[in-house]
Amino acid sequence: MTYESLPEGSVVLRLEFSIADAVHQRGLFAVIGAAIAAWWSRPRVPADLPDDLRADVGLPPAARYAHWTDIPGRSGIPDPLRRPSM
Repeated sequence: MTYESLPEGSVVLRLEFSIADAVHQRGLFAVIGAAIAAWWSRPRVPADLPDDLRADVGLPPAARYAHWTDIPGRSGIPDPLRRPSM
């Protein structure tokens, strides 16, 4: 099987063939180690990226850190000791 046999073929099929070929040539642990190393050294989104640029690449707006004083005094959690009124 060569890449030229499927010029319009599936990318997934080609990827599975490449992974199987790499495991056959190098071994399973070497391929898994290379995949983990590639994942670990992947490019990261900068922390100070503006929201308009995040939207351009399809990311949600950056999460804003909340301070404990921003939490309202009454939460939506009911008091388990309080009896319902009848």
